[in-house]
Amino acid sequence: MFRRMLAVLALTAAALTTPTAAHADTTFRGEGDEVIRIQATKKPGLIRFTHDGEANFIVYTIDPRGKKQELLVNEIGPYDGTVLYNAYNTKGTIGLEIKADGAWTAAFKPVTQARCWCAATIRDTGDQVLKLSPTRGLRTVRAAHNGEANFIVYSYTRLGTYGDLLFNEIGRYRGKALLPTGTRLVTIHADGTWTLVRR
Repeated sequence: MFRRMLAVLALTAAALTTPTAAHADTTFRGEGDEVIRIQATKKPGLIRFTHDGEANFIVYTIDPRGKKQELLVNEIGPYDGTVLYNAYNTKGTIGLEIKADGAWTAAFKPVTQARCWCAATIRDTGDQVLKLSPTRGLRTVRAAHNGEANFIVYSYTRLGTYGDLLFNEIGRYRGKALLPTGTRLVTIHADGTWTLVRR
């Protein structure tokens, strides 16, 4: 156990002193509050986070000026989800600030590794990022969510600009929205199981 703790501390120290490329499939591990430093990038990407604590798990991106920018995660207790960063942040990201009471991981991935929304229906639990072939013409999406907290869904026709808000509800929800022409990426923020069906 003591050797494991030393290994985690060594990895954390290296992360702080040697910036790591954000799109190199790099995974950071730690426990408790931490600041991760990466090579400055304005390129959008994905991060899959896990947390096994019982209290708040909060993650912000840090811009090159050393200021907090995007709130990526704000949950209580165990967490496992994938989020998008630098979607519309022109200042870029140089690090992450993590607030946690348990062990956590942060795995950086390129946007190309987002989960494919290949079939008409897709189901999952918690935060997720989906990629799909750009939509054409009149398309809709029907959503269902069985969680207790926020259910927020954005669509993106291109990264670098704000997405279109499709759903923003609390708790259980069923509804339908227009899927904008050209949509190629969708982000979901949820605490429960959800289903999306596109037509």
